[in-house]
Amino acid sequence: MSPKEKRDLMQPATGWPAKEMTRRKFLHYAGALGTAVAGVSPAAIAASEKVIRIGYITPKTGPFAPFSEADDFILAQVRKAVEGGIDIGNTRYRVEILVRDDQSSPDRASNLAAELINKDNVDLMLAQVALGPNVAQQCELNGVPCISTMGPWEAWMFPIKGNPATGFKNIFHFFWGVDDIAAVYLDIWKDLPVNRSVGMCWSNDVPGNAMGDRKLGMPPYFSKAGYKLVEAGKFAVGTDDFSTHIQLFKRENVEIVTGLFNPPEWASFVKQSAQMGYRPKVATIAKALLFPAGVEALGARADGMSTEIWWTPAYPFRSSITGQSAKQLGESYVSATRRAWTQPLGVVHALFETGLAALKASGNPNNPKAVADAIRTMKLDTVIGHLDFTSSGIKNVSKIRVAGGQWRINGAGKPEIFVTNNRTAPEIPVQRPFELLKSV
Repeated sequence: MSPKEKRDLMQPATGWPAKEMTRRKFLHYAGALGTAVAGVSPAAIAASEKVIRIGYITPKTGPFAPFSEADDFILAQVRKAVEGGIDIGNTRYRVEILVRDDQSSPDRASNLAAELINKDNVDLMLAQVALGPNVAQQCELNGVPCISTMGPWEAWMFPIKGNPATGFKNIFHFFWGVDDIAAVYLDIWKDLPVNRSVGMCWSNDVPGNAMGDRKLGMPPYFSKAGYKLVEAGKFAVGTDDFSTHIQLFKRENVEIVTGLFNPPEWASFVKQSAQMGYRPKVATIAKALLFPAGVEALGARADGMSTEIWWTPAYPFRSSITGQSAKQLGESYVSATRRAWTQPLGVVHALFETGLAALKASGNPNNPKAVADAIRTMKLDTVIGHLDFTSSGIKNVSKIRVAGGQWRINGAGKPEIFVTNNRTAPEIPVQRPFELLKSV
């Protein structure tokens, strides 16, 4: 092998300068170099490597498992769609999806990401970030393109020292931001016959700290809109005692309660409120009211509770993978699993839509820079709506559409969520008017 051939093998195939060569790339090309020295040409190596490996890290078990409840169904759909391979340029690639359970542990998520990068040589990483941006951080350090979702973009970007004006080289995210959710909540409250006193409860974790921050979170938007803010401090994740918060809300005549809770925490708050005789007129809660099972556990008290909506089968959008409408996706999930649809069904489905679209648009899915560049310029219609990584005003981020919704208990005693407020997403139709809580 001539010196020029060695240089060509080590650099131009990827477009990455030598000074940016990561450990993963070095091992990959060192292996290829060794094979070439043994008598196999680089062209033969390239011809034999027609595989795309996609890593997907998800909290399949542990306290965040509800976010992954629909994973098996989505993965079956995606694998069926790519079972014959996908054509990119003049080459057909076999697609492997390597799924790893982070067990709801940030440290485990980070270690799994490193393993998928360095041992499995994934071409693209997909991840949920309800736990934090650990997977994305590993990908940025190792030069592997990554798309993530399922958490406010602020809770993804700022913990790893990102700057919205400059972004990152390899990692991308789509979801709503704190300002989007604040706008939804204000849209829900704006015409209600209640006082303008808001009691806030934020969990002391990454998303809770992002949403509850007094300078960069939701509180400044509420204050600017003229609401009086009442807060007893953030609560520890997993707590079951909210008596301090409830006593303060009663004393300050708080009629609107908001915040970020896990389902068991919100159940404790609701139970204690009833025991202490506290009856707010509005409860607009993030995260805890996301999943039907958690809402159903609240019984009749859930009737009228409100939250943001990331996705429902009522959304007027279609999948770029299966061609299904949002309604058809929801119906097929219920039919296949005998479980109620959940909002992450649409969002995780869209995660795979963006991943496959990026790989196809790259021209060379084994070239990390080409894949990253394809994501950076992506505009894609998905089952959750239009994603655009070029115009959010935040580098490497696409915003998603969010509406306001309310849970109602149907005649069979089951909770159903309806779109009640759509000023923030007028293309999503309102299904019924908002009503004050019946009881809490």
